[in-house]
Amino acid sequence: MPETTSWKPKRIRRVANAIPSGTSVVEVVTDAGAGYVKFLGNREGPHVLAAEYVGTRLAAELGLPTLDWSLLEYDGIPEITLKPSGKALPGTAWSTRKVEGSIWSGECKDLDVIENQEDLAKLVLLDQWTLNCDRYRPLPPPPRINYGNVFFSRESIQSSKLRLLAIDHSHIFTCGNPFRPDMARIDKVRENTAFGVFPHFTSKMKRQDAQAAVDAMNRVPMDTIRAIVTDIPTDWEVSDDIRRAMIEFLSDRRNWLSAHFTTSLFPQNELF
Repeated sequence: MPETTSWKPKRIRRVANAIPSGTSVVEVVTDAGAGYVKFLGNREGPHVLAAEYVGTRLAAELGLPTLDWSLLEYDGIPEITLKPSGKALPGTAWSTRKVEGSIWSGECKDLDVIENQEDLAKLVLLDQWTLNCDRYRPLPPPPRINYGNVFFSRESIQSSKLRLLAIDHSHIFTCGNPFRPDMARIDKVRENTAFGVFPHFTSKMKRQDAQAAVDAMNRVPMDTIRAIVTDIPTDWEVSDDIRRAMIEFLSDRRNWLSAHFTTSLFPQNELF
């Protein structure tokens, strides 16, 4: 069975807000409290749900804090209209618990108040491991700068601090396009775009944090990676060929990043 978190809603009681996003996310009230749900029937297709699932579980394996999540079996009740168009379809939906917090303003000073500043390097590594184009992508111009995908939780261990969470992985691997069986081709494995490297991040990341992120990635067992991909719900339409390609890509990409990630962030440090 897929790994899950302690948040386990069973049914949706009412819709609070349908948000006109790419994945047509809906804010809901469930029997376990408030949350957000991405349904089958969203305009970007079922593979973005698989991307959320794989990205979130890989983030947790790296040691990154994530949103509490659950695979919610939606039976069509209540009927939900998605925005900008369409209807939520019955089947496995991706749900996350609503967390008190805020998105990043883009100001460098806001990074000083997060309690887990060392996780900035892990977040960047996650984006590069999975080719996440939707948080920060420098090329092609203009750059993609999405402060909305950098979230600080107020549910912090220290009352005066905020906690960086890894959120929103819907555009990993293929930038929101359907997955393909050739996703493990060599140009993707050796992609050197600096995904995730916000300019303000570079002044806060340390070389030892980058190396610790690589070490954490290398400690993820291949059996765990296979299990994550195998556990993708079948109604999200990820074929066996694509699952095999995804596992191959994550393995080969990890090997490539192990040799290149730290020096790509700190090239001059090799002189000291």
